[in-house]
Amino acid sequence: MNFKMLKAAFAGVVLSVSALANAGVIYDVQNGTLMGASGLDINGEMYKVTFVDDSCNAAYSGCDASLFDFTTVQGATAALDALFAQVFLDDVIVDGVEYDFDTLPELTNGCDRAGFCEIWVPYLDAGNGNVTSAWYVNRSANDYTGSIAWTGAYAYGDNRDYMTFTNFERMAAVPEPTTLAIFALGILGLASRRMKKQ
Repeated sequence: MNFKMLKAAFAGVVLSVSALANAGVIYDVQNGTLMGASGLDINGEMYKVTFVDDSCNAAYSGCDASLFDFTTVQGATAALDALFAQVFLDDVIVDGVEYDFDTLPELTNGCDRAGFCEIWVPYLDAGNGNVTSAWYVNRSANDYTGSIAWTGAYAYGDNRDYMTFTNFERMAAVPEPTTLAIFALGILGLASRRMKKQ
């Protein structure tokens, strides 16, 4: 195997290991309740989500539309699709405990009704104290799309036991080399020196 092939092989290993190290959702579970998650991939961007047991007012500082991470129905539905594909899953292990966030939607913060939870993503200030949101329903069986363009009062969600507002934050992409990647680069350097001496 010549030096160029060796270099290409090590580069492939390093890239593969780095990609694997950065993959996966990290769940925020407190006292058995799903409070949020980070590492959520929405259209190639990484996000952190928090589930707010209150109104849009509480989730977005007075339901201030300038704080919404998604400002189109397409963005809001992409966020909901990502939640249902990456977060609301069964057989999730967090700190050695297994959770069924799909089958038991009441484990999500803000959702106290057994077997049913509405997940809301506001995306537009509709004016006159109203906001337009998209929402999907996580049920024990047969999740479904509630609405992608529902307009209601900013305070909607107060004292309702079956829904949660989502608050998304973009995560900064900070590449961090893994220990194995650094080790592989060290081996490559040693192999390079050895081949040069020969």
